Amino acid sequence: MKQCRCGRWAAVALAAEVAALVSPAAAISQEVTSLEDPATAYAEPFSLIGGIRELEDGRVLVSDALEEKLYVLDPELQGAETISRKGQGPDEYRQPDALFAWPGDSTLMVDLGNGRMTVIGSDYEFGRTVPVVQQEAMGLQIIIPEGVDGAGYLYYEPRGDGMIRDSADIVRWRSDSEVEAEPVVRVKLRDVTERTSGGANEIRQEVRPVPLSPEDGWSVGPDGSVAVVRAGDYHVDWVRPDGSVVSGSPVTLDPVPVKTADKEAWAEDIAANGMMMMVSNENGRMNARMRRGGGRAPGVDGFEWPEVKPPFAPESVRVDPAGYVWVERHVPAGESPVLDVFDGEGARVASVAIPVRSSLRAFGEGTLYVTRRDELGFQWLERYERPSI
Repeated sequence: MKQCRCGRWAAVALAAEVAALVSPAAAISQEVTSLEDPATAYAEPFSLIGGIRELEDGRVLVSDALEEKLYVLDPELQGAETISRKGQGPDEYRQPDALFAWPGDSTLMVDLGNGRMTVIGSDYEFGRTVPVVQQEAMGLQIIIPEGVDGAGYLYYEPRGDGMIRDSADIVRWRSDSEVEAEPVVRVKLRDVTERTSGGANEIRQEVRPVPLSPEDGWSVGPDGSVAVVRAGDYHVDWVRPDGSVVSGSPVTLDPVPVKTADKEAWAEDIAANGMMMMVSNENGRMNARMRRGGGRAPGVDGFEWPEVKPPFAPESVRVDPAGYVWVERHVPAGESPVLDVFDGEGARVASVAIPVRSSLRAFGEGTLYVTRRDELGFQWLERYERPSI
């Protein structure tokens, strides 16, 4: 519904005064706490950390996607052992990636190379596997979970139909249930450009992402609450398990212009972390094979770029065990990343800076797991004490 702007200037002024009274926090700058030295760090580098998961007794599982190995580190991060081995067998893996907490202190490992998910017990025993390709009522789906709650529900963005969309439903699904996946909340996807060429008998269509275009980010808490960070005005929507929604106030940030260094940093990240996917039909059985990292950086001139960065990096959104959501702001390339912390009501309660070329990857018991990438592209695992919030 459009508002009438004719006359009534006194009413408009009064409304502006009321708005300023009820939402002053959005314009207040948040003091930034800097993480200086890690509490401990692992002494050897990794090639590409796909997932980090702290077990109840302090041991830490780390997957290295490029090395195709799954490690367990001792609680002090001083020693490591390899779990199982590379292969296609029931107790093997090929390019282990994301690691999620699973009921019973088990871990759900996404095995990209074998196109499946595997449950691994705290004793490192491999349990049942679930193919990432599933035939749902909505059609063929490729399930790459981006969140798991304490009850063992997977949360993901459906893929597989090849359609180009500007938004999508995040859905919830249990692999051991007969109930179909159910939509939880709709999110905005990144922008794309489409180009059609050729004649009537040979039409070619090229679709490219618009790098650094606004895109909603989301993550899941242990209780099944989904935190959606909206890119349009930078606020948090909490979607509770019962479907109710709690929305925080928008946060205003200074715009960050997109410069050459930002474009090159984006291309470097795509080369390091980008994922390729191939779906095949083998005698009527659909299989998916995926691979992350090890690619070549794309040329930045072939893309359409926005003038300014969006407020935050959508893939950075993470909910910690205490129910706070951490969001990495976009800053100029080469500067220290800053993470805004929002509470269960969507209010920003803290901002935390981490070292340059670092990313927050996981949470432990009162700790943060951060990966730092050096000039050669290797990743170093560091653990910090969680700052007071």
